[in-house]
Amino acid sequence: MIKKYTYLILILAVFSCQSLDKPPKPEVLIEEDKMVEILTDIAFVKAAKTTYRKVLEIEKINPEAYILKKHKIDSAVFTQNNIWYASQLEKYEQIFTRVKTNLEASKNKYEKLKKEEDSIKKVQDSIKKIKDTLDTKKILSKEERQIEEDIEKAKAKRLNASSEKE
Repeated sequence: MIKKYTYLILILAVFSCQSLDKPPKPEVLIEEDKMVEILTDIAFVKAAKTTYRKVLEIEKINPEAYILKKHKIDSAVFTQNNIWYASQLEKYEQIFTRVKTNLEASKNKYEKLKKEEDSIKKVQDSIKKIKDTLDTKKILSKEERQIEEDIEKAKAKRLNASSEKE
C-alpha cells in the first residue's frame, strides 16, 4: 500500500515539475504608460458595453477595435504585449494599480461633473418656477385690470342711465 502511494506521489511530482517557459519579449513592445492607457480605455469600454449594449449592436460599433485604432496598434501586437506583461507579474501588477488609479480619478471627476450638472439643473428649475410665477402674476394683473375696466364701464353706464332719468 505504501509503495502505491509512493509511486503516485512520484508520478505527480514528475508531472507537476513541468517547465514554465515565459513568452518571448514582443517585437513591438508597448510602453508601460501606453499599456496603462489602453487597459484603462478597455475598462471604460467594458462598462459601456454593459450599459449601452443595444446601442452598440444597433450601430454595429466594435469598441475594442476602436480602442486599438485610437492607440494605433493591431490586436496581435496588443495580445502579444498583454501576454508578455502578464508573465512579468510585478510589472503587470503595477500597470493594473495605475489603471485602477486612473479609473478612480475618472470616477471622481465624473461624479463632480454630475453634481455640478445637478446643481445647475436645480437652479434652472428654480428660475423656471420664478418665471412661471411672474407670468402668472402678469396674467392676474391683466385680469385684474380688465375687471377694474369692466367696473368703471358699469359705473359709467349707471351714471349715464341715472342722468338720463333725471
